Amino acid sequence: MNLPMNRRFFMKGAGGALVAVTAANWAGLSLGQDATTLRVAMAAAPTSLDPVYANQGANNPWSAYLFDPLVWRDAKSVSTPGLAVSWTPTDDTHWEFKLREGVKFSDGSDFSADDVIATINRVRSSDSVSSFQLYAKTIKTMTAPDPLTVVFETTAPDPLFHNSMSRIFVIPKSLETVPVADFDSGKSMVGTGAYIYDSYSPGAAMVMHANRQYWGRQSDWDKVVLSAITDSAARLAALLSGDVDLIESPPYEALERIDSNASTHVVSGVSGRIVLLSMDQYRDVSPYITDNNGQPLTANPLKDKRVRLALAKAIDRKAIVERVMSGYAVAASQFLPTGADGTAPGAEPIALDVDGARKLLADAGYPEGFQLTIHGPTDRDVNTPKIVQAIAQMFTRVGVRTAVQVMPWNVYATGIDTADYSMSINSWGVNTGETSNPMTSMVATFDHDTGFGPRNTGRYSNPDVDKLLKQALQTVDADKRNALLSQASRLVIDDTGVIFLHHEAVVVGAAKAVNYETRVDQYLLATNAGKAA
Repeated sequence: MNLPMNRRFFMKGAGGALVAVTAANWAGLSLGQDATTLRVAMAAAPTSLDPVYANQGANNPWSAYLFDPLVWRDAKSVSTPGLAVSWTPTDDTHWEFKLREGVKFSDGSDFSADDVIATINRVRSSDSVSSFQLYAKTIKTMTAPDPLTVVFETTAPDPLFHNSMSRIFVIPKSLETVPVADFDSGKSMVGTGAYIYDSYSPGAAMVMHANRQYWGRQSDWDKVVLSAITDSAARLAALLSGDVDLIESPPYEALERIDSNASTHVVSGVSGRIVLLSMDQYRDVSPYITDNNGQPLTANPLKDKRVRLALAKAIDRKAIVERVMSGYAVAASQFLPTGADGTAPGAEPIALDVDGARKLLADAGYPEGFQLTIHGPTDRDVNTPKIVQAIAQMFTRVGVRTAVQVMPWNVYATGIDTADYSMSINSWGVNTGETSNPMTSMVATFDHDTGFGPRNTGRYSNPDVDKLLKQALQTVDADKRNALLSQASRLVIDDTGVIFLHHEAVVVGAAKAVNYETRVDQYLLATNAGKAA
């Protein structure tokens, strides 16, 4: 990855270093006057506070303040002890997790194996279309030989089972069957996390206080105020004015301004997030595609590989990285940079080829193109509205006249979950270091019962990809598993099953009175923030 070092983008090996960055005012007080409160501004509000209901990027960081998984992932996404102090595969289909002793929930109740089993039961019974079932799909049985041991039997070998257990936040057994509304109202916000829930006003802020009985590292902050400021300009203004101390996804065009401000600084690091376009490949007539007169087409052009490849060739990824992302991204050829575990050897980002795109469209029967609408969120990934606007112009240049509809994430996510859009911008944080995680979610054939394809919003389906993925997910030998995943990656690339755009950086705007360590998973957590010396 060749990123501008003058942007302070820390690559692997250096990304874990703490970087001094700035705090300012809280309700009119400077950090020096109220050094016990940290104010954090997120780019999107959660769609639910239930930590095991909706597996969405806008929800999970909020949950991470209040709840713990069995296995924690550190800033570089390395698996470390969480509520479990160890995990051991005792044979191909059994995992033994030893639990941490002396942990209490925020209501004072003791944490035990029964809570883990109850949490998994809640996940498996969830009716959410973006559920966490993907991470529990291989569990056959769960037993508790004693209060601090859980033994999982899997239906088949699951070499990444411990990683799956890092995705599910544990709740008390007493909450196994409470309605989601009880979490959203705050009534059931009981966890073992570093912070304890005080209050939440939808569209405003969640207030928490430090859990001084926490089993892990104690917070530097007595109080954390977590707010959603969905407008990037408003988040920037809040940071520069001293109203907040940390913001996620600052506007890229304002990064130099943040760096040059005496009281603020930019912190950046490597990210595991891939940004791509999903395309409707299952409907015979797609709802947001028409002919050039605005009339519905009798066939869905996105079901034709030539059309998908034409659109991929129409995109100038270099321009998006340099002009839209200000250099804080890398053009992508697949789910992870080529060379990572499970990637296709030799894959390169698809080059801009306007003439080639036009020829492919003509060969597919669309010499005059057609009309298309791209959907995207206003407040989810970095610069999404600008990215889709740029892509719309690029598509229009090759003859596919393209409109853009963007909306808040909590509205957009509903359409994502039900695959409503003809083309949508999508992303996935790859935290396992290999490709089975994003492929199982984004290109495996959608199957609500098995949990496959929950973010396959174009409903791409290739039985050969599914077969390879299922084999890989049952192969304990790493070399054999990666070879299978590599074959699956090549098939997705050759199909143009999705259109890969870029790998995102993680960029945080912060106050100089705060030290912050960025995370590969892009979570903005107060536990990664400390007071500057």
